[in-house]
Formats: sequence, structure tokens, C-alpha cells
Amino acid sequence: MEFATHLEADQLALRPLAIDDAKFFDQLLSDAQVRAFLGGPVPEAQRIARFDAYLRGAKGVGIWLVCKSLDQEPIGLITLNQHQDGTNYEISYEFHPDCWGKGFAREAVNRVLQHALEDTALTEVIAETQKANHASVRLLRTVRMIEIEQLERYGAQQLIFITEPDRCSEP
Repeated sequence: MEFATHLEADQLALRPLAIDDAKFFDQLLSDAQVRAFLGGPVPEAQRIARFDAYLRGAKGVGIWLVCKSLDQEPIGLITLNQHQDGTNYEISYEFHPDCWGKGFAREAVNRVLQHALEDTALTEVIAETQKANHASVRLLRTVRMIEIEQLERYGAQQLIFITEPDRCSEP
């Protein structure tokens, strides 16, 4: 699976991580608010290892730093990779709290889904989020993903969403 390295959206530019993004990446993955529904802040050694792995990239994995187009300020991170079920591709995202509620995550997630479904061989993408993460559940519904399963994992109720079969590029 090949994913584009750069994507553009109305207000956003999505690009690969660069060495200069280490501070933002570290802040994002160590932020208790950002990681509240993702198992908590990532320990420093794991953050460093993950950043190094993301810098190198991996075949069949999409990794994008989300930046505001106007000033290139980084605001989030989106990945598209194999879900733990081994069958589906999953979209995951983390955004800085200063950007919550402003439509940036919706725009970025929608753009990555559009790319995945229109420019690659993928016919569907899934997302997994905690049921208690109301903002994420709302976002996934806004980008036209449908809840297909509820399960207990990581000590919490999880919801699995999938892209609608007839999903267009804009919700």
C-alpha cells in the first residue's frame, strides 16, 4: 500500500514528520488531555522510539503531521496503518488541545480518508475509539463513518467505526 506523503486541505497541510518536529511530537504524546482516551501519556523512551520510527517511515503506513496552511504551525498527527485485527486499515489521530473544536481534526481526517479511498486500493477504513470519547465519536460520525461494533478492550468500552460504502469526498 502506498500513501501520498503530502496532502492539502482547505486550511491544512499534511506532511511527513521532520527532525524539527521532535518538540511538538514530544508535547503531543506526553499531554494528559490528548492522551486521555489513548492509554495516557506515552513514556519518554517510547516517544523517542516512536518518533524515530515515524521519521524513517514504514511501507504500508501513512503518517502525516497536520499543520495550519497559513503559518505551517503543527497542530496534530494522523496515522493510517494496519489495525490490530490484521485485516483492516485504521485511521488514528491526535490534535493539540488548543485546536480542539475548530474543525481542524474533521478537515484533516476527512482529507486522509478521501486520499485512502480514492487514491489507493483501500475500499474501507476503520477507526477505534473509546465510547467515553464523545468528541472522537462525534468526529467519526461527521466524516461519515458508521459504528459497526462495540467491545471491551484496554479496560474500556470501545467502538469500531467503518467508512460508509458510498462515502463521497466531502461529508
